[in-house]
Amino acid sequence: MQTGELLSKLGHPEDAKLCIISCDSLGFSHSHNIAAFEAMSNGIATTARLIANAPWSREVNSLYRGEDIGVGLVFTSDHEIFRMAPLTQSPTLVDGAGELPRTLEEFWEHADTAEVRRECRAQVERAVFYGFDPSHLASEAQALTLRPEFFDVLIDVALEFGLPVRVPVDDDPATTVFPAAELAADAGVVSPGSQICSFDSGPTSQFVDERAFDQTLASLPPGVSEISFRPAAASEELGALYPQGWERFARAHLFLTSTLAREMLADHKITTIGYRELKQVQSGLAG
Repeated sequence: MQTGELLSKLGHPEDAKLCIISCDSLGFSHSHNIAAFEAMSNGIATTARLIANAPWSREVNSLYRGEDIGVGLVFTSDHEIFRMAPLTQSPTLVDGAGELPRTLEEFWEHADTAEVRRECRAQVERAVFYGFDPSHLASEAQALTLRPEFFDVLIDVALEFGLPVRVPVDDDPATTVFPAAELAADAGVVSPGSQICSFDSGPTSQFVDERAFDQTLASLPPGVSEISFRPAAASEELGALYPQGWERFARAHLFLTSTLAREMLADHKITTIGYRELKQVQSGLAG
């Protein structure tokens, strides 16, 4: 779907700049859960992504008050101590320890598409079982979006559940090896079509730099963009998970709930939305 068409269906003029502010790794730990819900209720975040395989995913149900929650489909697990396993009995999706492989290369080399499809469904259905009405899908670490055979599975599952998908932008050679956004649109799957930004969302990311965030907002084009964070509340648990660098997650939490972040969005005339709005557009296309 073209930028102007999507903006029109969302009820905004063609020069509007809409931004989804997302929190990754919901369910990964108690610290991640607390931070994500605070960022959505008291901060600028508009959505979060549940990792259904994670051990703290069940706690999310007790914190849930109707927020915009998507599902981060996970097929790798590279933390040194904290490892996850598939929800299904899927021999090609595990390593020798019975856990999800550490690297994308290992996943791509061994994964059977039928087992990937079954596991995707299981992760979405787990979220539904917990009481959520998922708003969208995303592939964690882009495991499903960098290989055509797995991307086809992702699109099929998105259509089955009527969900929009976060996909790599087609003009980013570092993350895109085929026109994922275009293929998703051709299939009738809605995604943030202008730009997707990652901001302090990975283990090697630097501290949240307020100036960099401001510059990112200034550069957003008209259309729907996404900026993702990975916030977590400062705690002994977080320090144990990340002995080196836990502060970056805590700082992301503080920034998302800060007055400064709100002021930056207002200064750049950015309107924040969630994935539910995109889901409504996709539902209209299907209808």
